[in-house]
Amino acid sequence: MLLSLFLLLLAQGAAPQPAPDQVAPALAAAIQLVQEGHDADGLAALQKIVTANPNDQLARLWIARVHDRMGHPNLAEAVYRSVALEDPRNVEALVGIGVTLTEQDQIKDAIEALERAEALSPQNPNVLVALGQAQDRAGRTDRSIGYFQRVVAISPTEDHRLALEHARFEHGHRFESQTYGEQFNGSTRDTRGSDLSLNIRVSETLRVAARGQLQTKFGRKENREGGGAQWRWKPSTTLTGQALVGGNNRVLPRADYLGQIDYSHHRAAWTAAGRYFNFSGARVVMLSPAVAWTMSDTWTFGLRYALTTTDIASSARQRGHSTQIRAAHEIRSRVWLQGAYTRGVEDFDSFSSDRIGAFRANTGSVGVRVVLPTLTSIVGNYDHQWRRNGVRMNRFNILLVQSF
Repeated sequence: MLLSLFLLLLAQGAAPQPAPDQVAPALAAAIQLVQEGHDADGLAALQKIVTANPNDQLARLWIARVHDRMGHPNLAEAVYRSVALEDPRNVEALVGIGVTLTEQDQIKDAIEALERAEALSPQNPNVLVALGQAQDRAGRTDRSIGYFQRVVAISPTEDHRLALEHARFEHGHRFESQTYGEQFNGSTRDTRGSDLSLNIRVSETLRVAARGQLQTKFGRKENREGGGAQWRWKPSTTLTGQALVGGNNRVLPRADYLGQIDYSHHRAAWTAAGRYFNFSGARVVMLSPAVAWTMSDTWTFGLRYALTTTDIASSARQRGHSTQIRAAHEIRSRVWLQGAYTRGVEDFDSFSSDRIGAFRANTGSVGVRVVLPTLTSIVGNYDHQWRRNGVRMNRFNILLVQSF
């Protein structure tokens, strides 16, 4: 959502721009190339115009836009700054500086530039959107909400309403309810389970959570409970800890301890997680790096690797390797289609005794996520798993996330 608004800013600029037929023919032709998606050719044409006339600020602003569209915010920032030095009241140049600094994670300087633009044009939707995004990246979601509320009051477009909903969703407390079922071929009994959690925002940087799981699998009814905390150490870095315990469990872990660090930079979010599971008669240590990319406003991709080391009293230590690739695509507004392929353990949140050791399986997943205006997200997912010795499993999963 935020990426799409960034692209909207780049396309529109912070102030109304002359139509191609109202500027010089060479500039109009260069703009047309950019608007048709020929960024490299359009950039070359714009640079030729500026070489002949360095005072053409409109052409320079278009050069800055194209640099940013091509993934070079540092080059775009330099051009925007050159225009702002000549014309300190140029709102588009100030917004461009703020947007490109935000993309480079220089949030303090970005907000300073954008607040100068706000002082010059306090009702400009593009200024307010950029400020809302920068405040969100700074971890100040309460301020972000304020800016998006102002934007929606001035310009209630679908993109602006979605940005406000996103900010409210991220800022609020959250309740999650997950229900799942597993069906095996052969005589193995079906699995039924549920997972409930309540995530409370204590402050802008701290969240605490309570969680409980209930599962009936292989004829055993088991549960575990616990909680955790999430601390936003820096705007780009979050630390998470969680502990779940479950008495006399034999299928679910009796103890499950998680430590995780998340770091975001530009369009990538990196995760490093460590987890310890104590089963009846077995101990498992899991280490997992992962990365997710926002490739565009409608496409995301992710990769995850997990190494498990299992110690069982009656046998030698066993190692397991799991890899997962996943993708999601927004097929229409508020509706995402998602899919994944996993070799090994597909989900460590529902990790059970039948997946420990050198677990080998292939799992294909497909699902749909729907985002509702009520700050509600609903995910329906189906997994089909092929295990050794002809074992097959079908898994159905419904997740409800409600922010309030």
